[in-house]
Amino acid sequence: MDNQPSMGDQFLAMVNKIIDENLADENFSVEDLANKAGLSRSMLHRKLIKLTGKSATDLIMEKRLIRAKELLENDAATTSEIAYKVGFGSPSYFHKVFKKHFNVSPGEIRKGTAVHTQRFQPFNKNKIQALTVLKTSPFITYSLLILFATVIVTGSILLLSKTKKPTDKSIAILPFDNLSPDEENRYFADGMVEDLLNRLCLIKDLKVISRTSSEMFRDRGNKSIPEIARILDVGYILEGSVRREAGNIRISVQLIDAKNDNHIYSKQYDRNIGETFKIQGEIAGQIANELSVYLSDNHLSEMKRNQTDNLEAFNYYQMGLYHYQIGRRNDTYASVEYFRKAIRADSNYALAYAGLAHAYYNMIYMGRFWIEGLESGEDMESGKDSTIKLAMKALEKDERLAEAHVILGRYYREFEYNYKAAEKEFLKAIELNPNYAQSYNAYAGLLNMTGLPEKVREYMDKAIILDPLSFDIRFSSAMLYLNERNYQKALEETNICLELVPDQYWALEFKFFSYMGLGNEKAAYESLRKVGSLYRAQFHDPTTAGYTVEQADSAFRVSGMEGFIRFHIQKMGGHSRSAQFYTVLGEHEKAIEMLELFYNQGDMRPNIFTTFDYRDLEPYPRFKALKKKFGLEKY
Repeated sequence: MDNQPSMGDQFLAMVNKIIDENLADENFSVEDLANKAGLSRSMLHRKLIKLTGKSATDLIMEKRLIRAKELLENDAATTSEIAYKVGFGSPSYFHKVFKKHFNVSPGEIRKGTAVHTQRFQPFNKNKIQALTVLKTSPFITYSLLILFATVIVTGSILLLSKTKKPTDKSIAILPFDNLSPDEENRYFADGMVEDLLNRLCLIKDLKVISRTSSEMFRDRGNKSIPEIARILDVGYILEGSVRREAGNIRISVQLIDAKNDNHIYSKQYDRNIGETFKIQGEIAGQIANELSVYLSDNHLSEMKRNQTDNLEAFNYYQMGLYHYQIGRRNDTYASVEYFRKAIRADSNYALAYAGLAHAYYNMIYMGRFWIEGLESGEDMESGKDSTIKLAMKALEKDERLAEAHVILGRYYREFEYNYKAAEKEFLKAIELNPNYAQSYNAYAGLLNMTGLPEKVREYMDKAIILDPLSFDIRFSSAMLYLNERNYQKALEETNICLELVPDQYWALEFKFFSYMGLGNEKAAYESLRKVGSLYRAQFHDPTTAGYTVEQADSAFRVSGMEGFIRFHIQKMGGHSRSAQFYTVLGEHEKAIEMLELFYNQGDMRPNIFTTFDYRDLEPYPRFKALKKKFGLEKY
């Protein structure tokens, strides 16, 4: 009885046998191992960690490398052939992993170099290797240890003082290279990235950087992977390429430990185009496994679920998203048409309904002029009805879609003034998708409106962490700092906005307000003098609004800062920020008059009360009456 193997030993023998039988299959995954072992993926992970201290991925990799070493020692085949025999689809990746594990190359093994097999070091962990101290006198050994410890501690302090340590379980996906002959397939490649992000964003314990920020590195120039990771504050980078031709697709991906610039996972998928979404689910699951992120069976199932199986609908949605994110008037119109085509191709595509709802919301939010982009016969009110119906339709198709909850929350906040309902939707979106930056951005805006300043910055900073290079989010952050009269911080955020989108006239106006708050009129004027010409250029209207730089300089020379501000208000056609400029001049009654004008025209939204610091207007009864119309009088 004593010689019989334990249950643990029997289990490990079974697992090793399954791995050995599938060693040459590069597609053999942890999920396959779990299925053949008759366990859930999470149960397999727990049992292996308890018995061996290794994950399933580590165990499979270790056995592949040990078998490769045996074949090399017996000179059984070429190095490339051996790589394929043990399940490596890329000989170059095999060479890199083999050398990292054994500290010698496959070629050196062929030449008879001896190798002392070490305990397998997982490729996705940063391990501290033990220091072997040479046998010497106790005094020298003790002195060396003190010196070594001092150097390590001092170096660590210096390093930490200069760099920000990336979050371990954090990832950014760089734009995939389009290797297809047709340049139009760039949108398909971008769609692959978007789809992967949507899957990974559902993992609560993984920080996933938004595509808006990753997109900044499409043409990354000389920036290395570690540099990009430092900018985005992540531990891992995924890069890849897509080639689509006829009915076939090739997707290649590389997962990189950005701190050490080491490839920890590399794979090429050659499949029929119809398997595109299945591949995406496999890649997302493999990334989660490599980063040792725990996933319940429900989470894994949700992550592998497809929003659509219709490639035509998927393509239309990606085109719509591309134009929507540009944000210009004509691009918003174009996004509407593409989202509609996606819905016609797949009437159950929840993301397409949510995308169309967002486009409608933006057109309505920007004023009646934009309603030209809606279907014929629709006015402002019917446009609002369409927005909420589309959001509800998206949730009918997928009640777990964070994007739909966010647009619903924005609708309740901006058009119904139902702040409790808006809060419920924003918090639901955050719960469902903890990596969707716009959920935090929208909720921070609501908190700012309803008077919870201690929580505003917490949610705004979370949005920035998830999407650090988003103009929209940085602009919202600058607005919040202005509202708090933290002018230096507002200026810093505005400068980031202008690095992201140079000469954006809203950001230049915010820069003006920041400098005025800091008492630097010269810099304030320099920030504002180009706004008139930029406004004209954007709206192609040289007659009804805006002014030239020469006209601005003339007004400033003749009348100083006060005269120039009045000139700016006059020439900009009385836009909604006129009230802010009158507040800077100290003309509070005039500022309130402008706000009342915009309210009567139907162009006013409740967030105008927090777009700028209007606290000097609080004592005025007319201002209080305006706030009451939006249900904000108690805040």
